[in-house]
Amino acid sequence: MVGPKYHGPPPEASADIPIKYKNGSGGDGHWRGARPSDTEGAGDWWRVFSDPTLNRLETQAYTANQNVRLAVDRIDDAAAQVQIAAADLYPNVNLASSATRSRTSSTGPYTPERLVGSTSSLTGGSSTGRSTPVFTGSNGPVLVGQPISYTSWNFENPAQMRWELDLFGRIRRNVEAARAQTEQAKADLAATLLSVTANVATDYFTLRALDAQVVILENTIATRQGALQIAEERFEAGLVGELDVARAQSEVASEQAELANVQRSRAEMENAIATLAGELASNLHLPPGAIAYSPPRIPAGLPSRLLERRPDIASAERSVAAANARIGAAIAAFYPDVTINGATGFETANIGDIFAGQSLIWSLGPSITVPIFEGFRLKAGLRSAKAQYRETVDNYRNQVLSAFEDVENALADIRKLADQYEAQERAVDAAKRTLDLSEQQYDKGAVTYLDVLDAERTLLSDEQIAAQLAGSRLQATVQLIKAIGGRWEREFSRPPLNSVTSVK
Repeated sequence: MVGPKYHGPPPEASADIPIKYKNGSGGDGHWRGARPSDTEGAGDWWRVFSDPTLNRLETQAYTANQNVRLAVDRIDDAAAQVQIAAADLYPNVNLASSATRSRTSSTGPYTPERLVGSTSSLTGGSSTGRSTPVFTGSNGPVLVGQPISYTSWNFENPAQMRWELDLFGRIRRNVEAARAQTEQAKADLAATLLSVTANVATDYFTLRALDAQVVILENTIATRQGALQIAEERFEAGLVGELDVARAQSEVASEQAELANVQRSRAEMENAIATLAGELASNLHLPPGAIAYSPPRIPAGLPSRLLERRPDIASAERSVAAANARIGAAIAAFYPDVTINGATGFETANIGDIFAGQSLIWSLGPSITVPIFEGFRLKAGLRSAKAQYRETVDNYRNQVLSAFEDVENALADIRKLADQYEAQERAVDAAKRTLDLSEQQYDKGAVTYLDVLDAERTLLSDEQIAAQLAGSRLQATVQLIKAIGGRWEREFSRPPLNSVTSVK
């Protein structure tokens, strides 16, 4: 086969892989290019969170998500394209039966024919009463005859064969490109599965963070309704003014409005999860649940392994392989095209003689087509193939850069969110202490009710932020798992790919 052999993406596309992550642990500095055989699937990584509801949703999304089904269909399409490309490696045989009835014209031009034998047989005219002119040329007598009109049938039943000899690998290069695209479609399926399951987990932890805020708001509303009742009793007793009652009523109504807003957000998040899981939003009901305030620790692994574990990088690498094969096909177009053509069958004017031995016809022979001048089309095709190859290499490099950005962002988020959550816990403890002191002083008349309300607002805000941070920490953990390709330990077994490809 003519054209360049494929040895992976150019070294400069991933020559600067670090030995350790900027925000994580180090490695040995060795790496290998991504290959589809290295993409073993993301695995059921979500089980590390030990949440039965999440496990059920992820399992459902793994087979029922519509984007996953689309990715499976693309694999089927790519596999069919391989068969289409490979079909040109074999002879193409077809049967072309035909029956034609035709009439010739008798008013056409004279037809000159060379006369064989004596001219004496032509003297005396023809059966039509017209004489047949005979002329003597430089090479002997020439007979000139008027065409005779006649109507006839012509029956043909030939089998035709065409076989292109792939001497320079044009067809084989196209097959190579089609196979690389099939492997790319499989890597795209793995990337889709990883993205879908990560989105399910992210939305699920957002929903649980909203559940935590609902509990906080409901407790706050219950506390402030109790404070309102006390304020009303004190007002009736003449111990406080009406202003304290109005403030207490305002705070209760404000928190009830905030609760309705959080519940609305939760309903929308539940609907989003239903769509990801391939279920109608009207049919999915997730009861409230608690959120884990301490996410599991996920090892980021070695930077040298990232190129092997990310399915999107494997997809980009297969795209480079396909583009490299298309360069070979473009080069092969400059070489001669050798084709074996053949035909055999029967041809007759009488349908009763269609299979008679005298009706047998056949032909067999090669044809060679040599491109001489194509209007620079072949040169333009080769330039296009090389440009597409460079484009796929640049895309591969971009995927590598994006992969390391994702990992570094996730590692930074996990570390900084842990520090932020720890500080927020201290803020919640301080706010609780402030509220206790404000209530004690208010009971003694040392401060106004406004001071108590300020302390309650601060505590509510700090508790809500803490719940949001808990959700953000879990989401950052999910993003790290997605960034490193999902799988990080052998004991996390992946569902078999056949269970996905058989969903139809």
